[in-house]
Amino acid sequence: MNWKRYISRGRVVEFPVLQLLISSIKNREGHLLIKSKPDDGAEGPVEKLVSVGGDPCNYNIKILADKNDVLNNLTAAMCRSGIVKPYGMLDVARDLVTSEDLVLGMDTNMLYNCIISEHLLSSLDEVNPYSYSKMPNWLLIAVPGVVMKEIENAANHKTKGRLTHIGRQGFRALQEMMVLQENRGSSGSTVVVVGKTNPRQLRYVDDESSKLENADSLIRDQFRNFVRDMDFRKGVYFLTMDKTNASLGRAEGLNSLRVNHPKMLKTGYDIQQQKGDTILLARIIYELAVEYGVIEISWKEHGRIHYIELDSGWQWKNMGHWENWQLLCNHYDNYFFREVNSYDEMNVNNIKESWQELREGMF
Repeated sequence: MNWKRYISRGRVVEFPVLQLLISSIKNREGHLLIKSKPDDGAEGPVEKLVSVGGDPCNYNIKILADKNDVLNNLTAAMCRSGIVKPYGMLDVARDLVTSEDLVLGMDTNMLYNCIISEHLLSSLDEVNPYSYSKMPNWLLIAVPGVVMKEIENAANHKTKGRLTHIGRQGFRALQEMMVLQENRGSSGSTVVVVGKTNPRQLRYVDDESSKLENADSLIRDQFRNFVRDMDFRKGVYFLTMDKTNASLGRAEGLNSLRVNHPKMLKTGYDIQQQKGDTILLARIIYELAVEYGVIEISWKEHGRIHYIELDSGWQWKNMGHWENWQLLCNHYDNYFFREVNSYDEMNVNNIKESWQELREGMF
């Protein structure tokens, strides 16, 4: 097949095309190297992030990064992809399945880290997988308005028209909201935004931050008022990844549960897919691109290093690109198509149509 029909410089790469391309390269060569690169026109170091070994459906990831800030970002990306788990997630799920119906208040960090879609919903099934009657049978996800204001402010952070790291985090949180609203993870879940925001209360810490002053207390107040107006007593929880916020919530009478951050990845760690995991390799690449802005995927074939460079924060990106999990192809080497066009024949159009039908069926 001719990959030029689907991939070229300055062209958006659709998620199923990325998965097919990377799987074809992986199946042929068996080893990929992924690096972060500075945004276009910016100065900065090229950082080795991970190498990917194994076969495309049962791959393993070796951590190559050796700086704490890079490792922190890498841990966040792997958490969002679902391959790295928050510590003690099953304990949180066990607390929740004691109720038939649940009302869950969200702190901002729950959406930034995609905890609900990637970890909580699957953990609820893991707690009692053989039960005929699933618990809970109804789930209301309440997102305080202050949380949405923080996310909106984050999404507006740009430099020279390009999304900054905070900006990409904001849009990724909005993408998580869309996933939850479209019931991708659970047919019994509903998402509502709760609480009116008073503009006089909304002062940001500084121009470089998306954090509001007194945000935690405002978020708890909005959720507590919503629950009081609903007159709902059982199965009400406030979820956060902030230890202080969880403690203050309990002191104020909220049933707060803290979701622990994953243990930070270390140089040389190997991440193996766990039994039952079906995380696509393109999903790992997507989250790395979101976290670092621009990444390079390279491999060696016939004595040459080949690469493709992918971007997640380009200037004309819109919410539709986020909704469809799309990245932009910035560059590739001169021999890129000579090699990839020799890979196994496949009908990409049929697979793209099947992907779209699957998405529409799930939503």
